[in-house]
Amino acid sequence: MRGLTCWVLVALMPTTTLAADPAAGVVRGSGSVYLDGSQLANSMPVMSGNVVETKDGSVANLEMSGSTAMIQPNAIVRVRDAGLALDRGGVSVSTGKSLKVFARDFEITPTSTDWTQFEVTRSAGLIHISAIKNSVEIKCGAQAPTIIREGHQLTRADAQNCGLIEKTPSAADGPLLSSPWAEGLGLGAAGAILGWTLTHGSNPMSPDTP
Repeated sequence: MRGLTCWVLVALMPTTTLAADPAAGVVRGSGSVYLDGSQLANSMPVMSGNVVETKDGSVANLEMSGSTAMIQPNAIVRVRDAGLALDRGGVSVSTGKSLKVFARDFEITPTSTDWTQFEVTRSAGLIHISAIKNSVEIKCGAQAPTIIREGHQLTRADAQNCGLIEKTPSAADGPLLSSPWAEGLGLGAAGAILGWTLTHGSNPMSPDTP
């Protein structure tokens, strides 16, 4: 009897595991909205890892516990454990649970658990963040966070490494002319040109004096 009970518990374990992994939210669409590549006909539950895509003229509304997100037309959003990852387009968030939005290397988070509304867009090589109600902060890597106050906005380059690209000096602006040897060579050349000008300047070439 004890052995039979053990086998029943093993058989029920996968079902118990699935039940412990509830949906992150529910998505509803208007127009051409796709969930993991399949067109959305009705509202569907979403979990971490799901991808929501909207086509032109279409929007999707994602409802989660304490948060809602409107996915704007022609956008791609991935559901993550800690929030939403914006791959393309725009998303408008209203949250009382500090829902985060990830865009490239940036992490946008409400500064408090008060009801916060903000918008993030990725378009034309730029990431644009607007704080509509209350403040949000934008972090990238080990950099200190930047606070965006209510009613303000911020735009950053949509590039890796937080849009910070180290400039490599070119031959034109490099340190070639900074060494004493190069400076001396430059002065010598300037002196030779000046000397030639002084010796020939008072006797210009003409048909009478070739």
